[in-house]
Amino acid sequence: MKLGGRQLAIMNILWERGEATVADVQAALDVERDLAYSTVATVLSRMEKKGLVTHRVEDRVYFYQPAVTRDGAGKSMIGDVIARVFGGSPAELVNHLLESESIDSSELQRIKELLRKHEAEQKRGDSR
Repeated sequence: MKLGGRQLAIMNILWERGEATVADVQAALDVERDLAYSTVATVLSRMEKKGLVTHRVEDRVYFYQPAVTRDGAGKSMIGDVIARVFGGSPAELVNHLLESESIDSSELQRIKELLRKHEAEQKRGDSR
């Protein structure tokens, strides 16, 4: 799943609110960009065709809801980045993050804890 910047901004609004009308989305996006109502409606319609959002109608007003979870979209997008940029290697992604970002000691400690937790879960799954 690929989400462009505008689509991701719209999904963030829908994930936060649960559902929103075109006007709601337009108003929330106006903070970042000035988009016409028709542009927002077109983007939402295209997103629905891709299976990213659904809608319900009430008094001729469309209420859009996310059809994918934030977690699901994130996993898909990260998987795409790993495949396209890092040759399919999650280790290369982690190495890149560690080398290119300024990670303080508390964040590094958190990463170590997450790795230990994940490794323990993997071992439990393997012993079944």
